[in-house]
Amino acid sequence: MIGEAFVSAVSRLYGGATVESTTRLMGGVSADVFKLVVRKANGERASIVLRVHGETHSGHPAALEFNLLRALYAQGVAVPEPLLLDDSCKLLPYPFLLMAFMAGSTLIPSGGENAYIEKLASTLVDIHNLATSELPALPIRTNPIPEVFDYLPTGASWQPLHDRLKALTNTDYSGQHKLLHGDYWPENILWKHGHPVAILDWEDAALGDPLADVAAARVELRYKFGTAAMTRFTEAYAKGAAVDYQRLMLWQVYVAAAAQCFMRQWGLPPEQEAHMRKEALASIQEAGDWLGQTNKS
Repeated sequence: MIGEAFVSAVSRLYGGATVESTTRLMGGVSADVFKLVVRKANGERASIVLRVHGETHSGHPAALEFNLLRALYAQGVAVPEPLLLDDSCKLLPYPFLLMAFMAGSTLIPSGGENAYIEKLASTLVDIHNLATSELPALPIRTNPIPEVFDYLPTGASWQPLHDRLKALTNTDYSGQHKLLHGDYWPENILWKHGHPVAILDWEDAALGDPLADVAAARVELRYKFGTAAMTRFTEAYAKGAAVDYQRLMLWQVYVAAAAQCFMRQWGLPPEQEAHMRKEALASIQEAGDWLGQTNKS
């Protein structure tokens, strides 16, 4: 997929351009992403990102992702500018997008995470406040039940949680549908000088219950920084948006259950996977206990 194939892809955007260097960008598991340094026919250099929806891709079709990025970019959202879509599978074996390259880092410095967590939360509030009328049609995500039962751990110790969740009614979100990023976690945010400059990877975006995003971020922050980070993030988010804690706990059960179900496919080092699995299971249990105590009162 390199060499002439990359040149052909870039030529669709910049006629007569050459590819000077290719660097694979790491981090995601469902798309092949490359930084390309190209030289245009007039001699000008440009850095662009090639995102290929390859064999393991499981998110939105390339056309939907491209149109969503275009709509978000037009609203002034900090996303990479979408430059080109090709889903013909003639230039490359798979559909691909070309986007502007944005410099930054996904790393949150140890010891300074509190300020970053506050900004993560306020940025998510901004996403959830975006107008949705100009967005392309997206999936609806409003209810963690009953799909959660596909992911929950099984066995005698987990049966009370299964029973508790099955007994719940009216679990569908009835509020105004918000734009959901769908995979909001630190690795999908580019930072520069302590400020978020780009929100990446919108392939799981949806419309629906904003607390689905909040729960996903909480569990991811727990993996890296512990339970205090979960609490800080939630409190920071609650400064700008309402938080229904019962719904948040339902989504936390869903997110953590799905994570522990699929994380073996993520290619993680064994020690990291063991740590994340332990924290995911604890997140399920703690949210389930909270729901149990609340429903008794």
